[in-house]
Amino acid sequence: MASCGSDNPASEGSSVDDPSSGSTALSSGGHSHGGHHGSSSSSSVKAEPISAVGDSLIEDTTAVLSKNDLPACTPDKEGESFYVESEHVLYFCLEKEWFPSETVESLFKIGCHNGVLTLEAPGAEEEEEESSGQGQSNPWGFFNGGGSGTSALDTMPVRLPGAHIVGFAEKGPFRYGASVKIIELDSTQRLADSKKIHKTCITEAGGNFSFDSVDLVSPYLRVEANGYFHNELTGGLSSQMVTLKAVVDVTDRDTVNVNMLTHMEAPRVLKLVENSGNNQPIRAVKAQTLKEILSSFEINLGGSSGGGNNGFPGWNFGGQQQTATSTDGRFAEDISLFDGDEYSAALLAVSIMMQRNGSGNDMLQYTSGIAERIKGNGNWDDNNAKADLADWLMVLDTSGSYATIRNNIASWKRGDVPDFEKHLRNFWTGIYQFGACNSMTAGSVKHVNNSLSKFFISYYEQPEGPRIRFICDAETHRWRAATDIEKDTVGFGKGDYDGQIKAGKINADKFYVYEQSKGKWRAATSDDIMEFEDIGDVYASLAPGEKVIFILRHAERTDDTGKKGHLTDNGKKQAKTVGEKLKGDAIVFANSTYTRSYETCENVASGAGVSPFVSDTIKDLDGEWYVKDESKYDSYKNSDGGGWVVASAYAYKGAYADAFYDFDKRSEEFLTGVVKPRFASVNRVGVWISHDMFVAPITAYCTDKKVNLRYFDTKSWINYLAGVAIIMGTDGKMRYVPVKGLSSGTMTM
Repeated sequence: MASCGSDNPASEGSSVDDPSSGSTALSSGGHSHGGHHGSSSSSSVKAEPISAVGDSLIEDTTAVLSKNDLPACTPDKEGESFYVESEHVLYFCLEKEWFPSETVESLFKIGCHNGVLTLEAPGAEEEEEESSGQGQSNPWGFFNGGGSGTSALDTMPVRLPGAHIVGFAEKGPFRYGASVKIIELDSTQRLADSKKIHKTCITEAGGNFSFDSVDLVSPYLRVEANGYFHNELTGGLSSQMVTLKAVVDVTDRDTVNVNMLTHMEAPRVLKLVENSGNNQPIRAVKAQTLKEILSSFEINLGGSSGGGNNGFPGWNFGGQQQTATSTDGRFAEDISLFDGDEYSAALLAVSIMMQRNGSGNDMLQYTSGIAERIKGNGNWDDNNAKADLADWLMVLDTSGSYATIRNNIASWKRGDVPDFEKHLRNFWTGIYQFGACNSMTAGSVKHVNNSLSKFFISYYEQPEGPRIRFICDAETHRWRAATDIEKDTVGFGKGDYDGQIKAGKINADKFYVYEQSKGKWRAATSDDIMEFEDIGDVYASLAPGEKVIFILRHAERTDDTGKKGHLTDNGKKQAKTVGEKLKGDAIVFANSTYTRSYETCENVASGAGVSPFVSDTIKDLDGEWYVKDESKYDSYKNSDGGGWVVASAYAYKGAYADAFYDFDKRSEEFLTGVVKPRFASVNRVGVWISHDMFVAPITAYCTDKKVNLRYFDTKSWINYLAGVAIIMGTDGKMRYVPVKGLSSGTMTM
C-alpha cells in the first residue's frame, strides 16, 4: 500500500496511552493526530463519579471550526486529515496545501488503519488489517467448525449484487478514521465466518458509514466497527480503540447500525438460532433479543406486532415460514443515538451504563460479561453486578453528573439529546426497590434496603452507615437525594408548639424548629440554638472588672445516686481538667449537700492549683429548687419516662405545672435572691457545683431556652461539668453564657 499518511503504531483494540508521559497520541511518527490528555477531573464529590472510571478528557485536536483554523500544511503533516466542522468536510494535507476529501478521492483511495485515515494510490493492493476477521471462527465461540477453512458460501454465486449498506457506528459516535467491516456468515455451516469480507472507512464526524456497492452471497452478516469514539462521560475521545459488532439479516433492509445494543444482543441472537436447530432466521429472533436486552436494564418500550420471513429463496433455514414478535417493528440495528425517539434514549442510556469500568477494553469486558449472562435465558441475572451499577448511576445522578453528560453530548452538535436520564434513574431506583414516584407517593422518603448495595442500611434511622436518603419529588415525580431537612424531619408531623426543636433523624447533630405560623419545620439557626462555649474561653474573655460564677453539673459519678455517692476516677480527672482552665485566680467554691458535688469542687480546685481548698455548702443547689410538690413530681417521673423528660418538658413547655413552681418567677428568684448577693464574696471567679435537675432548667432560663436541653424531644441533656456562666459587670448587671467543661455541653441518652 502506498500511504501518504502515517499510521498509528498501536494494534487495534489496544491502548495507545503512554503511561510514562501521561499523554495520548492517535498518530505515529511522533505526530499528534487525534488528541491529548486534558486535565483530569477534580477529586471533588461532583466530579468524582466520572473520573472514578479511569477516563480523563482526551480532546480531539484534528477538528477545527473553519478552514481558516487549519494548521499550516507542512511536510510533517503530509497525508494527515483535519475535519472542518462548519463545512462538515475532511481536508487532507497534500503538497503543502489543504484539499477537501472530494478532491482527494479523485487522486487517492481513502483508507483507515488503527483509527487513522490513510491515503493510497488507486489500484494499489490493500493491506490486510490485523483484526480483519478472515479465517476466524464466530467471535462469541458458540459454534464449532467453520471459519478456518473454505465454506460453501465462498464458492456460491452472488445473490445480491451491488447492495447498498449504510449505517451509524456509535458508542458515542465513532470518529472518522474508524474502520467498518462486513463478514458474510454461512447459514449452511451454522453461521460460521466465510472469507467474503467487505471493508470501508468512516470519513464523517457523526460515525456514519456507507458500502456503496457490495456483492453479497449471504444476507446474514457480522458487521464490525473498530476505532475511537466520542466519550459521553468526558465529552472527548475514548482512550482506546474498541470494536463493536452486530449480527444482522439484510434480507429486507439496507440500514445496519452498529452500537451497544447490537453488540450486547449478538450472543443471544446466535444462541436462539442455535436453539432452533438453525431452522430460524436471524430476523425472527431480533425483536425478542432487543426486548430482553432492554428489560435487563429496566427499560420497557413499544408494543408487539407480527412479521413474516421475507427471505431470499433458499436462504431461510429449512424454508420454514417464521413469525416474529417485534418491538414497534424495531431491531437493535435500526436504532441510532440521535433519532429523537424513545429508542434513542434507551440506546444512549445503555451506552452510558457500559462505561461503568472505563471506555476501552475494560468496557468491552464488562459488556461481554453481561451479554454472556443474557445469552442463556435472556436475563441479566447477576444481582451483585446490578447493585454495583445502580450505586454508580445513583452517585452520578446525585452529584449532578447527568447534566455534565448531557452537556458533553450536546457539544457534539449531532442532534437533540434524548431523555437518557429517565432510564438511568429507572434502573437505579428499580434495583433499590423504591417503587413508582408519582402524585400518590410524592414526598415519601426511603433508604436503600438492597443488601447488595454499598449504601445499604437495615432501617431508616440506622445511626451507623451511609446517611443518604431519597425522596419522591412532588414536582418532577422523580426520586432524588433528599436534603437534610427532608430526611431528618420524616415523621415529625405537626409540631406540638411554636418554636419546638427536634434533632434530625439521620443527622442527630442537626436541629429543626417548628414554626407554628407556617405549619412547617425549618433548620435551626444560631438565633434558635445557642452553642455551649468552653469554660476556659469564657474565663479568658472576661472584661476588666467583670466577675463570673460558673454553675455546673458535677463530674461523672458512680451508679450510686444517693447523697453519699462518689465520683468515678474518670470524673475526678474531668474535674481536674476543668480546674486547669481556671488557673491564676483565687476561686470561690460552693457545692450542694451531696458528696459527689463536694468532690467535684475539690478536684477542680486541685486542677486550678487552689490551696488550701474551701467550699461553701448551699442547700439550694441540691436539685429540688423548682419542685413544688414532691409526690406529684415522683408520680410524673414514674409514668412519663423519668426525671429528664419531666424536667425538660417543664422548662421548655411549662408542662406539669401542678408539680413545679412558675418557671420564670422561680428562676429569677434564684438569680436575684441566691446568686447576686454572693457576688460580693467573689474576687473574680466562683465555681458552684449542683445537679442536672437544677442546672438544666436554670441554663435553659438564662439562655431564653436557646440551649438544646429538650430531652423530651431531642434526647439531649446537660452533660457533666456543663451549665451556665453568670457574669456580673461593674454596673451590677448580669449576663449569661452557656458553658461546657468537656468537649460537649450535652449528652444524648
